[in-house]
Amino acid sequence: MVVAYLVFTCERCGKWIATLTKILKRIASFRLLHFIIIGSVVFSIHTRYEGYQQRVVNCLSQSQLDVLATDWARSTGRAVTPRELNRLAAAALDDHILVKEAMLQGLHKSDAVITQRLLRDAEFLGVEGSVKNKIDAVLAMDVAVGDEVIRRRLIQVLLHSETLLEKNTHASQAELRAMYSNKTELGVVPLRISFEQLFFDSSKGDSRARANQALQNITLTDKDGDVFLDGRYFLNIGPVAMTSKFGEDFSLALSRADAPIGKWFGPLQSAYGFHLVRINEQQKAYRRSFVELAPELEDSWRQARQAQAWQQYIEQLRDRYRVKCHANN
Repeated sequence: MVVAYLVFTCERCGKWIATLTKILKRIASFRLLHFIIIGSVVFSIHTRYEGYQQRVVNCLSQSQLDVLATDWARSTGRAVTPRELNRLAAAALDDHILVKEAMLQGLHKSDAVITQRLLRDAEFLGVEGSVKNKIDAVLAMDVAVGDEVIRRRLIQVLLHSETLLEKNTHASQAELRAMYSNKTELGVVPLRISFEQLFFDSSKGDSRARANQALQNITLTDKDGDVFLDGRYFLNIGPVAMTSKFGEDFSLALSRADAPIGKWFGPLQSAYGFHLVRINEQQKAYRRSFVELAPELEDSWRQARQAQAWQQYIEQLRDRYRVKCHANN
């Protein structure tokens, strides 16, 4: 019985194979199918070649490099080094590639901000006609690429159009705990101090001696000191704000662990004169717990992953684009 079943099965398989072969031969004989296949291949090659031809950017001209160097000097107060200029030029070239890619994808056509900006450029240039004609004319003149607002917006739209990180992608608990352990600056609540001060103006005689004399009094009132424009009481002020207002030495004196609470001390010097100080409350610096900080750690993780994915996307675009340099550049 087993042998008979196997023979029957093999006969059926043979019939199926023979039938399938006949069908494939008939399909292969159809000329229309040949044309469709050949047409699809040609279209695919043409599309790729067209994209290759369009994905070209020009390298930065000397005048553009000079602008980068001037902007750097203006913002930093010193001349740019060759290495720094190379980094600035590479970043500017990346921007050119991103703008060109956004334009090729047609992202400028559906964005209201870009459309309004193009129409504004058209009006400035005196271009007349319908909205479409105005936009087409401005695009043909390549004005959009030189408009910094449009450039920034195109890059922004391109960033949001690329699905670089799925919304349902989340960090694992191990990753979040590793971030919490490694980035100890995250979630730190700085020292906060509430205090009052009496001010002794250095422009009115010996302010240090007057402050020391006032410190001998059992009780101190505003009449014992001079007028301070920012007032007498300061609530929940941190070291950074305190340093900005009174100076580093003043801030360090109040931030010390052994600074007296509820007792007048000083005098402490600031840029304005001398101060007697009484700390009313001191909230020690602490770090928020992992559980409390977890949502912010998740956001930080996603931002880092998004930035990494965006950088990888830029690197992929660099491989797809050709950079042409003209003789006069």
